[in-house]
Order: sequence, then structure tokens, then C-alpha cells
Amino acid sequence: MINMNVSNTEKAIYIDVSGYISSKDAQKFLSEYKQSIKGMRLNQYNLIVRPSIFECENMEDLRSVCMTFFKNGYKRMYLIDPENYIMGSMNLGKIEQKLFNKAVKVVPSINQIK
Repeated sequence: MINMNVSNTEKAIYIDVSGYISSKDAQKFLSEYKQSIKGMRLNQYNLIVRPSIFECENMEDLRSVCMTFFKNGYKRMYLIDPENYIMGSMNLGKIEQKLFNKAVKVVPSINQIK
């Protein structure tokens, strides 16, 4: 499941990822996400992704969601990964990993986000 919460006071968009994510769930989230951000100036917002242990039906769906985030031009993107679960299990090439690390700051807790 992928859920989104927008905090206009904090200028942050929180994305929670957990459980089993089917292709239908990913497409539904993308559709709802695009509707929710219409008219927002995303360069003023931080994107904060808070994943729990999850499994995807198709990893390409997750990649599509991530690419949508990259293309939206957020002020800053954060991935909360306290036990290095996500970064340890992702299979990125050297160039992909370099681009990912340049765009996304991986932090162990939400308290470390300024």
C-alpha cells in the first residue's frame, strides 16, 4: 500500500509505503498523486518517503512511481531507512546509484530532516 499525506504548514509531502503493492495499487496511487499535486509549487516542498517492509508485484511499477517523484522538482527528497533495508536491497548500477544519491538524502530517522 502507498499512502500520501500533504502538510502545507510543514511544506512537506509524506509518502508511506508498506505491505504488498500490486500493479493496480501503484497505478491508482500515481493517478491520485497527480490529482493531489495539481497546482502545487513542488519546488517549495520536501518529499519524505517512509517505507516499511514491502513487496512489489512488479518492480517496474515502483520505478515508475520513483521517476515521477524525480521529475516533479521537489525542494529536497528524503528516504527514511533506519536499518538500511531499502538501500541494501536495491540493485542499482553505478550511474543509477550516483544519480539516486545526488537526488535523495537517506536518513535514519525523521528527526534528522531539517
